[in-house]
Parts: sequence; C-alpha cells; structure tokens
Amino acid sequence: GCLFISCTQHSSEGMIVMTQIDKDQETIAFGSTDNLSFFKGAKIMMMDPSNPERKALLLSEDFYAACSPDISFDAKKMIFTGQRNEHDIWQIYEMDLTSLQYKTVTNSQENSTDPAYLPNGKIVYSKEISLANGEIGKALFVRAIDGKQEDQITFNPGYYAGTSMLHDGRIISLNKASAAASEKPKLMVMRPDGTKEMLFYKSEGDAQLIGKGRETENGDIYLLEKNKQGLGKLYTISYNNPLKSRKRISDNLTGDFIGMSPLSNGRLLVCYRKSEEAPYGLFELDPKDMKLVNDVFYDSRYTTIEAVAVERQQVPKKIPSEVNMEEQTGLLLCQDINFIGFHQDTMQTNGAKAVKIEILGIEASMGTVDVEKDGSVYLKIKADTPFQLQTLNEDGDIMNGPSSWITLRPNERRACVGCHQGNEVVPENKQPLSVLKEPIQIPREPKLLAGRE
Repeated sequence: GCLFISCTQHSSEGMIVMTQIDKDQETIAFGSTDNLSFFKGAKIMMMDPSNPERKALLLSEDFYAACSPDISFDAKKMIFTGQRNEHDIWQIYEMDLTSLQYKTVTNSQENSTDPAYLPNGKIVYSKEISLANGEIGKALFVRAIDGKQEDQITFNPGYYAGTSMLHDGRIISLNKASAAASEKPKLMVMRPDGTKEMLFYKSEGDAQLIGKGRETENGDIYLLEKNKQGLGKLYTISYNNPLKSRKRISDNLTGDFIGMSPLSNGRLLVCYRKSEEAPYGLFELDPKDMKLVNDVFYDSRYTTIEAVAVERQQVPKKIPSEVNMEEQTGLLLCQDINFIGFHQDTMQTNGAKAVKIEILGIEASMGTVDVEKDGSVYLKIKADTPFQLQTLNEDGDIMNGPSSWITLRPNERRACVGCHQGNEVVPENKQPLSVLKEPIQIPREPKLLAGRE
C-alpha cells in the first residue's frame, strides 16, 4: 500500500486502524480471541478516511497474524496482539503511531491477547492459564508497558477476553465460565486491581454477546449480540442500570454487524455487511437515526472485523488500589442471607429461612457456618481463591445457590445485601449482628470440611 506517513513523522491522528481477515474465512462464531483460529493470517491496516481512494497501509508487515488494536488515550500509540510466525505464541506489542516502530511488551510462554490501555500507565490483557479441571482458561493480567512484572487480577474459572474501559475507571470484560460452546459470555466489571468484580450485563433469550462493550464520550454504552440466526445486532444499555435497560437499536438495518467502536463525533464506526454473501466493510453509523452515513472502507477480497479511530479519548478516572499483597485474606460481609429482593417473583414463598451458609471451593467445600439471628454473616476468606455461596436450612437442604464465582483480592473488603438478583434492591439499613464479632476464618479447620460430590 501507499505510505502516507512520511519520514517527517507526521501524526497519525485522524486515521483509522482496522483488522482484516480473508473474505472466505469463517466468521459465524466470531466473538473474541477465545478462539484464535478465527484470526489466522489476520492483518492490521491503517487508512485515511479523508482520502479513501488512497490505499491502506499494512502496519503488521512483520507478523504472520495481528489483531485487537487499542489506541492510547493521547492517540500516539497502539497496543495489539501479534504472532510473528504461524506457530508462535501470541504476544502483546506496542507501536508508536508516528514512527511506526514497535516493541514487544510480553514475552510469555502462554498466549496473551486482548490488550487495553489503563489510565495509570499500565495495560490489561488476557492470558491463557491452566484451570483446576485440566482445561485451559484465560485470566486478566496487568503490567506496565516497560515493566517485567505482571500481576494476575482475576482468578475465577473460565475465560476473560474482549476488555475495554469505562469512564469511571473500571474494566469491563467478556467472561464465560467454560470453553463449552453452549456457555454464553457475559460482561463482568471490576477495578483495575481486580477488586469489586461483579456482573455488569448478560444477554437475554437466544442472543449472545460478541466483541467488546464500548462506552461513548457522552456515556452511552453499546454492545453487539448475535441472534439465533447468527446475525450481529446493535444494542444499547444504561450505565446506571445495565442489567435491565437493554434496547435493540438496529431494527431498521437488516444486515449483520461484527465490530463496533465509538467516534468522538458521537457516531459509531461499524464493521457491517448488508447480506451474508458480502464481506464485512467499514461504515460510519449515526446511532440517533440508525443510518449508515458514510462508506469508510471496503475491499471485496477481505473482511474487516475490527476498527478503531486514532483519536484522543477521555482519560478514565484513576481508582486507588486497596490490594495489599502482604495480606493473605479478604473480608466479606453479607447483611441478610434471606434477603432476595422485594419483588414477588424473587420472594421466598414457603416462609422457610436459611440458617447456614456454605462456602464452596472449586474442588471441595471450604466450610459451613451458622449465620446470626438477623441473617448476617462476616467472613475472612483466603485471598485469590474462587468460591461460591449457597444457603442451607436447619436440615442442611439448599435454599439458594450456588452463587456465581467470587474471588477476594488480598486486603479486599466487600459487602453484599443478600442473595438477590440485580443491585438496585436493598434491605433496611441497620448494623448487622455479625460485625460485632470477629470474622469467621474460611477455609475452616479440615475436620469441619464437608466434601463436595
């Protein structure tokens, strides 16, 4: 392609960086880099949207495959996932978008993918890990661009991929509990040190999340989901109530979306095709009236699956970390294990109450403890150790649970109001009886453990 960045090292601001694959490559199951075979031979290109007749520039010339570009907040650099040779381990690289020189960020023995810039001069990315059941999962890691130390921040089993940032300084990441094809990914949100991880959004019905969740400059959050026909559709959710504000906004466009990212002008850069026979091209979409207002790039030989503008972005808030690696535990307070919400469809109907809570590890129970008369319980749990909770009645029968996986980081303090759905319901504000005592240590003594079947 023509080299439109000359040796005088002009800024690349205003350009568009995109990932392309061969037009005949399978994309029906495309979602994120949880399956790297989708990115075989992928290449990262840069084009000038003000001069679409000019050929795009190949940025990943030194790579067999490259994908997942993310632009720094000052629009001067780009991090991406690359594979130098066909059978190499995937690593993270950073490129200066003025000189187009790049450097290696990771040098791992496991595939590292899905990088994103953090506001504290670090990056977050996914890396393959071995799970307790022998499967391969992916966890999130954080490291300084020029540093050698990497810190793992997620420990729950499963896959984390497709990571991006919210303006409030938190990370949102696609997560699914296993590699099983039937497992639907959901969006988890957490602080950059891995604390306060919780569910942010999950798909409804036959829909399935693909790609990254993206927050625009004005605070709108956009998602892409495939329907049961395998077509990508555009949705929006509210920041304040993401679990109950899902709205599909692409009904008047009958085609198929596979990639999306916001532009500073309020529009969206979308990878879209009008029919299943056509490759995905790059378009500018006005979300107010859902019209394709500009054909940005199209090449009949290739499919464009990702694109991001080289633009200055709002720097997210910098959240201070409470993690102290010298500590070996975290604290969890539950205000009332019998509180499951005020709505009729979430109320206990038989009047029975749970009086115990069991903490379930990956391979065995970590202990069962009695709760206080008000249903509260205060636990000190081994840090960076995934667990689930389930509540029991006097006979040991399960009342609620198991919960989703939870992990406390070293020195993390978390509180929950009960076993409810959503975080918009709260019980009466009062001091739990359990905080008047020392927290109960978990795991308990081995003689108190009950094995899991």
